[in-house]
Amino acid sequence: MKTKKKTGRRLKRDWRTKIDVTDVDTFLEEKRLKERIGDPFSDKKDEELFHIDTSGKKRKVQKPKKSLEAPLKCLSSLQSSSAIVPLSKRSVKKVNKNKKNEDFDKNIKPLKKTIIKKKDAKELNKILKSKVKMLQLKETSTKDVFNKDLWSSYREPGQKKEKLINNVIKWLPHEVLNHNAKILPKLSNKKMFHPNQRTCEADDMKCPHPGLSYNPTIEDHVSLLSNIAEKESALIKHEAHINRVTQSLFKQVSKDKHEKMIIEELTEGLPGFTNDSNIEVNEDTSEFKAINPPTTRDNKKTIKKRKIQRRLRNEERQRMNAKIEKKKISDLYRLRYINKELDELENSTNKKKVKRLQKRQMGNISTRRLGTNKFTESMDTFTLPKDLKGTLRETEPQGNIFKDCFESLQKRNILSVGKKQLRINKKKVQAFMDPKFKVTPSMLAEYNL
Repeated sequence: MKTKKKTGRRLKRDWRTKIDVTDVDTFLEEKRLKERIGDPFSDKKDEELFHIDTSGKKRKVQKPKKSLEAPLKCLSSLQSSSAIVPLSKRSVKKVNKNKKNEDFDKNIKPLKKTIIKKKDAKELNKILKSKVKMLQLKETSTKDVFNKDLWSSYREPGQKKEKLINNVIKWLPHEVLNHNAKILPKLSNKKMFHPNQRTCEADDMKCPHPGLSYNPTIEDHVSLLSNIAEKESALIKHEAHINRVTQSLFKQVSKDKHEKMIIEELTEGLPGFTNDSNIEVNEDTSEFKAINPPTTRDNKKTIKKRKIQRRLRNEERQRMNAKIEKKKISDLYRLRYINKELDELENSTNKKKVKRLQKRQMGNISTRRLGTNKFTESMDTFTLPKDLKGTLRETEPQGNIFKDCFESLQKRNILSVGKKQLRINKKKVQAFMDPKFKVTPSMLAEYNL
């Protein structure tokens, strides 16, 4: 028998322990289930659960197949659309109606799509190959003379890509080949050219800055002057850096002092040029002299001094060991920071690799420098705000259009960059006397020969 728990009856929470609440819980659970699933099927009507499908199956209307005799749509522009009968009839090649479409196979359907997948193209090629084999067998069966070996394949030796053109598609007309050249490039030798394909990889010629016009807006003119000022400040900064690195590092010495220093360096150690002031006279004329003076009984270290030295040495050693142990602990705490540093280093190296690859790819696509000389951009021409005029007659001509075009060609690596040649190197003409020419003594005297 279970013993009843004794509980207090003073407060409300004490009374709740004795109350049975199972019916409330079941009611709430049923309500939650209805909210999740919905009302039960017994309460719903048949119209809500079912619906009658009255729509029948629509029959697909088969479109009539286009006859193969009909002319191609792409050749409609070549046919005459006028109602006037031509004066002279053209000579039309006679074709026997009985022989027409004898060799055509019904399994091969006309190509309707503009683009065909590789799988479809392979299947079409297989059908064509089988058709050619059938035609070859028919020819060999009718003829008595066999020019080709039956056991050899249709592909002749040395043929790879042109095997379809030479052997398989002989029975197809030329119009069909040109029409389907986009779908199957193997059907014709003609190479298709895409309109977006670029012949030259050089950059296009950039338009000049709008602030360079004779009547620019205020914003364009201000932006031009700011760009020129930035370039000029960068050049001044670069020159100042070079002066700081080269000239300011070395001391500036006068010319006389510099010559004196050179003479002193060259005459050092020579007997006639030694300075008396630098000579030290030694009283001891003995040949051998010890660096450390000899110890005596008076100068001898005591036991106390030696103990102090030993104690100090041990203390220093202990201090160094403590420092090493402390550094080991600090390195352990620093491991997480080291991992972060390594991750950052890996990210930076990966970014550099990607940049290098992109640069290499751009180098393969873009143009390369033609000559040895590097291109240097000239400063843009500009006019100050006070010099701007309202009319074209009053403006002063600045710059040169031909020079700008020439520099743009050099910048885009279309022309090689050259250097200015101040003197033309002409070959010296060598003078010599023809042996047939008769020389007189008067001529020799005249030219002092």
